[in-house]
Amino acid sequence: MTKFSEWFKDTFQKCYCDQGNLVNEKRFEEIVQLVLDDEADEESRRIFEEKIKNCVKSQTTFEKEKHLREKLRQKLSEHKTEMPENLIASIRKSIAQ
Repeated sequence: MTKFSEWFKDTFQKCYCDQGNLVNEKRFEEIVQLVLDDEADEESRRIFEEKIKNCVKSQTTFEKEKHLREKLRQKLSEHKTEMPENLIASIRKSIAQ
């Protein structure tokens, strides 16, 4: 297990109570961003995907974040000519495709 996998697993577990319910949605949203940015390694992604299969709140949070990212990309594409170039680059960097 890599250091990242250990950190991911530890951080991921802190999102849930002993009964397995999502209790730290803010921290979970940070984990979701790592997954959506393809920064999670294979083992971390497996742990994540297994959990969201069985936890409605986790699945909902994941879908909400994924949808938000898609909407931002769509808006960037639609209004690209209306925004200053440095703003576009800054936003794109922050949502890393």
